[in-house]
Amino acid sequence: MEEIYRCYNKGCGQDFKMKDNSENACTYHPGGPIFHDALKGWSCCKKRVSDFTEFLNLKGCTIGWHSNVKPKESEKVEKKVSSKNEPQYQLEITPEHRKPDPTPAERPPDDEEMVELKKTIGASLKTQLEKLNLNDTVAATSANVSDGSVAIGTCCHNKGCKTSYEGPQSNEDTCIYHPGSPVFHEGMKYWTCCQRKTSDFDAFLNQEGCETGRHNWQKPKVAEEKKVRTDWHQTSSIVCVSIFAKTALPEQTTVRANRVKCEVSIKYEGGESSYQKTFILRQAINPATSQVKLLGTKVEINLKKAEAFSWPTLELPEES
Repeated sequence: MEEIYRCYNKGCGQDFKMKDNSENACTYHPGGPIFHDALKGWSCCKKRVSDFTEFLNLKGCTIGWHSNVKPKESEKVEKKVSSKNEPQYQLEITPEHRKPDPTPAERPPDDEEMVELKKTIGASLKTQLEKLNLNDTVAATSANVSDGSVAIGTCCHNKGCKTSYEGPQSNEDTCIYHPGSPVFHEGMKYWTCCQRKTSDFDAFLNQEGCETGRHNWQKPKVAEEKKVRTDWHQTSSIVCVSIFAKTALPEQTTVRANRVKCEVSIKYEGGESSYQKTFILRQAINPATSQVKLLGTKVEINLKKAEAFSWPTLELPEES
């Protein structure tokens, strides 16, 4: 029996027999992935989309032969560890009557494991959510289509699932997908739901989902990403970050942090708008005792300082 191979060309992923390779054309992307200003696409063609699933389904722009050669994983660049004798922070000139801040401890690595901060929902937000009657809205948008109105060949819109609709029997199949969001940071690629990091883009695309459920043949409504006003202040022990996103959805709002990094993802205005940002913090915090308050007009993130002294800025300057 002739062996079947999986094509490793970007954007293809089909199975083929080596004997028929010259007869079955491969449609693929010769370029690399581009992620810029919430838009996603390939360097070899001009089309750009905002939805990650739609990006994965972009048809290739080049026709050639299938390839069963797995691309080499790019080498991970090791970070240069600064010497203990080299100054890591620039001391600012302070008034004579003020005592200078103590020298900070060695900065923890920013690739430490992330933990989700504890959330509390304020009374003002609970009232607004009741007025929105979100239960009916969520049920309507997440309902599966089983009346035969789905076109044959429609791809499942759950992230990480590559199944296509082949008839009503497809609704009975189990969908294996990623409920989280993709993260691309410092050359590493992973999903927020399972944290399996890799530097190879093809390996990232082929990561099997970490949750099971039903297929979703309807394209989800994409929340519009808007500019949101943010502010911060501090006490001797707390750094408070305020993100003025009204009516945040608790089940779709997550704040994850380690000692020097904080990732924020918010769906607000009843799910119509979204906000995402990663803060590289100026100093270290204690994630275990930090917490998030969801209020009617804002999301308040209270970060517990690891050391009790004043921060000159919220985020670490890029040159540092």
